[in-house]
Amino acid sequence: MKNSKNNIYTVDFLMSFIAVFGVVMFLPMLPHIQQVFGVSVSQISWIPNVGYLTMIIFSSFVGKIINKVGIKRLLLFSLILWIMGISIEILALNNLYFNVFITGRVIEGIGEAFIFPLLLSMNKVGLRNKGNEKVGLSLIEFGAALGGLIAAIIAGQFINNPKQFLIIPISIAVLAGLFIFIRLKLVVLKELEDKEQDKGIKEGKKTFISLLLMIFMIQTIFASIQVYLAYYMEAFSLPNLTGAVISIEQIIVALGTITPIFFFKRVSFKSFRNIIVLVFVFGTTILGMQVSIYISVVALSIIAFFVGASFTYLNIYLSKIIKTKAAQKLSLYTSIRYTGGFVLSFSWGKLIENYRGNLQGYAEIFRRLYIFEGIMVVGIFLVVIFLQGDLVSIFKPKSRKTTLMDEVEHLNT
Repeated sequence: MKNSKNNIYTVDFLMSFIAVFGVVMFLPMLPHIQQVFGVSVSQISWIPNVGYLTMIIFSSFVGKIINKVGIKRLLLFSLILWIMGISIEILALNNLYFNVFITGRVIEGIGEAFIFPLLLSMNKVGLRNKGNEKVGLSLIEFGAALGGLIAAIIAGQFINNPKQFLIIPISIAVLAGLFIFIRLKLVVLKELEDKEQDKGIKEGKKTFISLLLMIFMIQTIFASIQVYLAYYMEAFSLPNLTGAVISIEQIIVALGTITPIFFFKRVSFKSFRNIIVLVFVFGTTILGMQVSIYISVVALSIIAFFVGASFTYLNIYLSKIIKTKAAQKLSLYTSIRYTGGFVLSFSWGKLIENYRGNLQGYAEIFRRLYIFEGIMVVGIFLVVIFLQGDLVSIFKPKSRKTTLMDEVEHLNT
């Protein structure tokens, strides 16, 4: 028996909401939690770091077990892990054990790691209609953005009382689990993969690798405007506005996630690729200059909008180019996505601590960090252009400009 598209849409939204809620909820609290446990910036950076690290490791693991365990069971298992991890974090806050807190974050992060590859796989097999699948993929990113928004808003009100706050995500997870248990039917991915393999369809490895590089870059950019934002705001002596700024970013990201369905659907893949690179390079340069808090917030908002649009755009394109071993490739894609966040979080945490040890102010620190990030974006972009060099010949139209929809149609023939 098949799932209704509305049930799949609801699970897409709820589970992606939960995954990013868990990633974002501690960001406004980082300075306070650092004071509570009496640890360094480098140590406190492991709160976001372990989240990214578990996603890198266990996202790829999902692709190997998804056909044996099933999507529904794995979704429920991810929620159980998520609740267990947060419960351990509450215990650690009561007893002031930082290592126990990190252990809880690891378990929570494993639960989060399962979610995105499961949702992408469920949409590929459960929503075979192209229009429905695009809606589902957009809802995944929209729910994720909204999860980050709600987490930032609520966490901003509980900065000095994280123990009470953590009851909220546990309650949300219980409700989501009940819906999945009652309404979601078993989803079998293996049948789809067998059909695709029987067709003998070949895929462009260079294009797939280029998408991995692009999602790595986009997630790196996203992490750079959120993970250490509280410290960036110190450059303007406005750390208390961190929660509000993250909330603004998440609203803009949410808006960005739905634009590929309405606006960017008439923009070619190559054109969109070039636009986002220009936005990221100029945006990070403006953030590094720190002209004023108002200009910085505008730059953060513009970057956030194109990050959201990019997530959905790449999801749609990736879904169409993958024809064989879908679960493994979607899991790898998710793993590489969060590798970008981990690399940024880990390296910036170390650099901020070292620079602060040399008595450098936050203004100078983030000037260096954002300039370096802009250079990284240009470097990755050049490699992507090389790997996607054959897109022109593959998708070149005879009489009009190729759009994403044209490219998708081509990939389906």
